[in-house]
Amino acid sequence: MPDTPVVLIHGSYHRPAHYEPLVSRLTQVAGRVSVPDIGMLPLPESIRLVQDIVDQAASPPVVVGHSFGGAVAGSLHGARRLVFLSGWVLDVDETAAGWLAEDPSGDSEFARALRFSEDGSQAWIDPAAAASLFYADCAPDAAARAVELLRPDTPLNFQLSPTAAEWKHTPSLYVATRHDRTWPPALVTEFSSRCTETVTVDTGHSPYLSAPDRVAGIIGGCLG
Repeated sequence: MPDTPVVLIHGSYHRPAHYEPLVSRLTQVAGRVSVPDIGMLPLPESIRLVQDIVDQAASPPVVVGHSFGGAVAGSLHGARRLVFLSGWVLDVDETAAGWLAEDPSGDSEFARALRFSEDGSQAWIDPAAAASLFYADCAPDAAARAVELLRPDTPLNFQLSPTAAEWKHTPSLYVATRHDRTWPPALVTEFSSRCTETVTVDTGHSPYLSAPDRVAGIIGGCLG
């Protein structure tokens, strides 16, 4: 078994428990798998929390960022490799909101599913829309559990820029999802172009749940 650890960073509105099917497979091929909980943390705090884990790892880890977790992953130094699992690959002067504002349709399924608290301090995904948006290609029972696990997050993150762009200096792999409903295809093209390599999987936004064996194999290929 390789001694390379894996640090897996979850996406907005998600929690570490969402990734249990993938983690169970990765533990068979990686030295150690960490899934830090960054729920409700502003982006700079998330980066600091995960950077500490990377710094304390026994050897340089493979860091995997799913969805907005990619914005955290791309800021980290000291990783052996970065894997963006349908993830945001942002530069220091870019925000997720800025990229989404460039969508010519201006009316994405993701935007329609967003809900906000009255004071604007929390955002979440409408449970009635979540299965279609995130888990359309997952088994019904798995999708239902994933929807139940969703939680509010801070809307600030889509307005914040990363503190660094270490993806420019670290070998990286972009895992593009062919049937993703969360963002415009042009973003996938842009983010893929920023990475060293790209592989496309025939899934929606959550291949860690719909195709965990495939994703574990892809990540496992980065460990050696």
